[in-house]
Amino acid sequence: MKSHRVDVAVFAIAFTVFGLVALALAWSGDWAYAALADLNGVAQTSFLLGTALDPRRVETPLDLAMVISWHHSWAAYVTGVSPIPPISWGPDPIFSNDEYLHMADVRGVFRGAEVAAAVALFVAAYRVVRAGRRGAALSLVRAGALIAAAIVALIGVVAVFAFDPLFLLFHELFFPQGNFVFDPAMSNLLRLYPEWYWQGITAGVGVSFIAVALVAAAAAHIALGWGSNTYTRAA
Repeated sequence: MKSHRVDVAVFAIAFTVFGLVALALAWSGDWAYAALADLNGVAQTSFLLGTALDPRRVETPLDLAMVISWHHSWAAYVTGVSPIPPISWGPDPIFSNDEYLHMADVRGVFRGAEVAAAVALFVAAYRVVRAGRRGAALSLVRAGALIAAAIVALIGVVAVFAFDPLFLLFHELFFPQGNFVFDPAMSNLLRLYPEWYWQGITAGVGVSFIAVALVAAAAAHIALGWGSNTYTRAA
């Protein structure tokens, strides 16, 4: 019994790590940015840009397609799809050196998370296979998925009431060098990724994970029910 509880706990943690990273990658896509922008009524965003005739940075409204193209480049960079961050064109850089340095750190965290997700997937699969040898794979998945859903739901409830402190804590843990603080009035990175984006992405990943975990638990429960209702007819 103790061994099964350990298996459930390890599986739940591994399932949570893999699921959150995988869904974070999925929600980094252009479709998510476009959907969240539409949900928040955002059709364009103003950036501080210069021109060839006047290099002074001034408020310049850009349509959503251009904004999403910059997001696409940053997402490809931080997730490891592309080794090159968005390259500024024109006489004035779009993003500052500090913003590029911070996003390089974000890339490092993402790549580390991807490695952790791969390890977590292996650990979860190993625990399921081992539990399967004693006929407990389905009960392991059911219990572990429910615990994982409860963990993420609890974090989600806390985030609803304390999103800003949690967001700050996350940055302080993963970016202890403190280079994640920018002037809202001068930062194009903050204009590209405002609060509504991070709140939407956090909610999207959290709700998606809970849904996937509950589906996995329900499927395992149904399969356990089928197994208990089958029998071998006597000759």
